[in-house]
Amino acid sequence: MSSPHRRRAPRTAALAASAAALLLLAAPSTARADEAAEPIDLTLLATTDNHGHVLNWDYFADAPYPEGEELGLARLGTLINEVRQEKGEESVLLFDNGDAIQGTPLTYLYGYREPVTETGESHPMAAAFNALDYDAQVVGNHEYNYGLELLDSYAEQLEAPLLGANALVAGTEEPSRPPTTMIERTIDGQQVQIGVVGVVTPGVRYWDKAIVEDKIDFADQVETVQQYVPQLKAEGADVVVALAHTGLDPEGQTWDASARQENLATSLAENVPDLDVVVAGHTHQDIPETIVEKNDGGKTLITQPYYWGNSVSETSLHLVPSGDGFEVNWSDTPPTAVSLYAHGEVAEDPAVVAAVSQAHETTIDYVNTTIATSTEEMSGATSRYEDTALLDMVNQVQTETVREALAGTENADATVISQASPFNRDVVFDQGEVTIRDMAALYIYENTLLGVELTGAELKDYLEWSARYFVQLEEGATFDPETDTNAWDAEAGRAIPDYSYDVIDNLDYTINVSQPVGSRIEGLSHPDGTPVADDDTFVMAVNNYRQSGGSGYPHITDAPVVYDERLEIRQLLIDWAIETETIDPAEFRDENWEVVTSSPVTEPSTDPSGDPDPGPSGDPDPSPSGDPSTTRSPSAGTGTGTEDGGKLPPLADTGAGPLTALLLGIPLTVVGAALLRRRR
Repeated sequence: MSSPHRRRAPRTAALAASAAALLLLAAPSTARADEAAEPIDLTLLATTDNHGHVLNWDYFADAPYPEGEELGLARLGTLINEVRQEKGEESVLLFDNGDAIQGTPLTYLYGYREPVTETGESHPMAAAFNALDYDAQVVGNHEYNYGLELLDSYAEQLEAPLLGANALVAGTEEPSRPPTTMIERTIDGQQVQIGVVGVVTPGVRYWDKAIVEDKIDFADQVETVQQYVPQLKAEGADVVVALAHTGLDPEGQTWDASARQENLATSLAENVPDLDVVVAGHTHQDIPETIVEKNDGGKTLITQPYYWGNSVSETSLHLVPSGDGFEVNWSDTPPTAVSLYAHGEVAEDPAVVAAVSQAHETTIDYVNTTIATSTEEMSGATSRYEDTALLDMVNQVQTETVREALAGTENADATVISQASPFNRDVVFDQGEVTIRDMAALYIYENTLLGVELTGAELKDYLEWSARYFVQLEEGATFDPETDTNAWDAEAGRAIPDYSYDVIDNLDYTINVSQPVGSRIEGLSHPDGTPVADDDTFVMAVNNYRQSGGSGYPHITDAPVVYDERLEIRQLLIDWAIETETIDPAEFRDENWEVVTSSPVTEPSTDPSGDPDPGPSGDPDPSPSGDPSTTRSPSAGTGTGTEDGGKLPPLADTGAGPLTALLLGIPLTVVGAALLRRRR
């Protein structure tokens, strides 16, 4: 529905229409600032990263979210309408900052399993947004997950424009989505124009490469906004807002347009003159207000609402007359922003509930379909630091799918391995019935499956990158998963998320977190114990997000693709469960990796009698490694080598026979051991 208070015009049409109205009608009730204008107050409300959370309902748990954790767009709708009633509808604008149509079984059902492009039904997210009368929205990276046709259908159903200034038709400078919109409001009898530009993080070119390649290019966000803000000002915008599906810049990052960086909200605020407000998102952080000093001396306010419908941000702007318009007052009454939360005693807006009720009930029926029976309980609570049956199951299904597809091809005899990530700490398969809801809780993303070729050396690099997820500990320290996972990523400016950590099946390895990043993978070997050689070759089953560059893993984006039937992994799991009927972990359990804080002790050497060769203390000595990269320094307490990790030089040739050398060597060994013991 369209509210009578909204008057929106595309770019130049807005100013032309308002000017014509003033000249021809000479309406005395609408005055510009040069006609005895008075200061006015403007309120901007914004949501972001809703990810299909309309109602306060956890489809994975088949229950409402618990007390104190309530969320959802319907609850925010009540808060939004309260602000409109308090401030006056004309004084309040409502924006959404992207990532709306992916994230729950609700959006999965209507975006993928029974897409609205085929059924002709209304998309539940479009229906919910329309019920709240949004003024403008921007595409997020997840708007591309289900393909361009679905995105276009969703955009057509929205009553607000879905912007995307830096999403360009491939090979051109033409935006594939409307770049800007001009919103006109009459507040206290005075006309105000709000220009809005929308941009999305360019990471889409990696994460949804299969969908956007050769169709959509993504330009740098800052340069794009720099291009459109002067146009909006020339068209009469009093206030300029950037809906930017991007997070605050990581600490220490310098804006580089050629790099098309992922998170640039701070750089937008610093480098775009006349930009008043940036609505940020993408990183799922709750940062209602950040004031940034521009490079030209001005200021910009950044507001980032919380994700999943947890909050709506409320930005208050005091506008004062300036020339023939208005400007934001940064001196006497500077802008402020706060978060309004959906938690607690907040009712759901009836209009939003009604808009999605049928789709909600259909989704509940779908996710509660029983597909198999599990012989025992399986939990994902420890999957990020402990080998679990649930991730083994994912890897088993992926391995089987790729291996069967390669049968009869030149890669039929390839060693197939598989990667999986701990997406959901809360997932539990109870003993007994397994439903689609359970599989959706285990695999929450709509990833598809590929098979790529990697060498042993590349695989080692891949696993080392994954092992960055852990905090480095002292040798022999006790590992605490609450404090020693999700290590800080200085380059990204955030903790490494669970979904960026991978485990590999069908090979054995140990992650030694007492070692520095890049040197943590030990004992990488085949199931028969044979060490993985650098020139070994594998086909790895991998999801499309990772293969497209998600989380920055090395080698994977350039690896030769040998399998890509674009089958969705969650559906593969569902189909496998239906065919299997009984899920028995004993049939796929592969306890092949572990996290440790010290290197394993190697087997002791033996003397000719077959007994272990005793060391200085009477205990067997570990066999030293001849590889400087694996030789531990004396201060580490094991092995041999120089303090800098290099090999010891060979003994001088004295001309003595082997027996003489042996007899002389025994007392020397005892003396040397005593000296070493004193030194330590």
